[in-house]
Amino acid sequence: MTGKRILVVEDDALLRDTCVDILGSQGHTIVAVDDGADALAEIARTPPDVIVLDLLMPRAKVDGLEFLSRIAGSAAAHTPIVILSALGEVMAREVSAPLATALCIAAILGKPVALDTFLREIDRVLGAEMFL
Repeated sequence: MTGKRILVVEDDALLRDTCVDILGSQGHTIVAVDDGADALAEIARTPPDVIVLDLLMPRAKVDGLEFLSRIAGSAAAHTPIVILSALGEVMAREVSAPLATALCIAAILGKPVALDTFLREIDRVLGAEMFL
């Protein structure tokens, strides 16, 4: 499997570091930030292949919901997004397929998420086979 560039936007340091370790061990290049504003700056430098996004980041200048609205005109407007959020289950029920498509939301996962489910969804979004 060829490694991809993955941007992780997560304010919880433990979960962010876990994502970096897990995805990095799969051969991907990981860039991790704790704020949507930093994610937008990173995207402007080098667009990722996929974005893992938390929605609720209370201390952030730009939370995940605002990030979704701001990304529309950026270099990563068509980058697939994997939502990883405590709101994941609610969002999965409430977000229509056309809205998800318009926002480039490729997967919605609730926290906590099982490791195998997380990796399976990342690999599906990247179009790769899963090797555990």
